[in-house]
Amino acid sequence: MHLEFNYDKGEVLHALRYHFMRRGEIKVFRNTLIILLLATLTGYFYRVVTPSALTGIVLMILILGWVFWYLLPVSIYNKAATFKDSIQLNYSEEGLLISTRASEHQRAISWSNFSQVVETRKFFFLYRDKKTFFLIPISAFPTEEAYRHFTGMLKEKFSNYK
Repeated sequence: MHLEFNYDKGEVLHALRYHFMRRGEIKVFRNTLIILLLATLTGYFYRVVTPSALTGIVLMILILGWVFWYLLPVSIYNKAATFKDSIQLNYSEEGLLISTRASEHQRAISWSNFSQVVETRKFFFLYRDKKTFFLIPISAFPTEEAYRHFTGMLKEKFSNYK
């Protein structure tokens, strides 16, 4: 089956946020910051923490939150030329054949090169490893039948389909 699509910047940024927030180390870091904030607020109410320390910790948490929520996805988006190009994708029982309008070469990827597939409301995440993935927008499918066919094929190929 053949698909052609362009990535929407807003949707890709949301997908990148989803990817980063699912990562184990980000979850641990986020939970540590929440515990730090709660401990600081508790200390402030019991007059153990000064207002300037509370302000400093809250500002640090806001800056780190901004970095993870905005800066990290935007920097990844800006580095990856793929998100700005028009993608032509052919898929079959053997794998994917990916080409772009900007490049003359095509890249064939077997399904065995992917370790996991995650479906969200707007994208399929085809993971090669924990950090590397290929995004296929659900909006790229011309019909509901084409979407269901692709989903069924992925469910057959991947036992860990989510």
